[in-house]
Amino acid sequence: MIVDKLLTRRGWRVVAHSTLAAAGIGLLYLLTRMVLDNIQYGTLGWWILGVAITLSLWLVALGSILAKAELTDWR
Repeated sequence: MIVDKLLTRRGWRVVAHSTLAAAGIGLLYLLTRMVLDNIQYGTLGWWILGVAITLSLWLVALGSILAKAELTDWR
């Protein structure tokens, strides 16, 4: 059963890595909305949006790479 697989150490690591990727996607959405609103009012520059997107995409990439490595027994 799926629940039995999630209750193992490996299952928890896969869930944690997948959550990291999901958090990166959520952070990307929130930061983009906030920064675009501030750019329209002239309080922030475009480079801050670039930093936010880079950080969020890095979190997504890291989480997905770690989850894939865990699922394929990559060492």
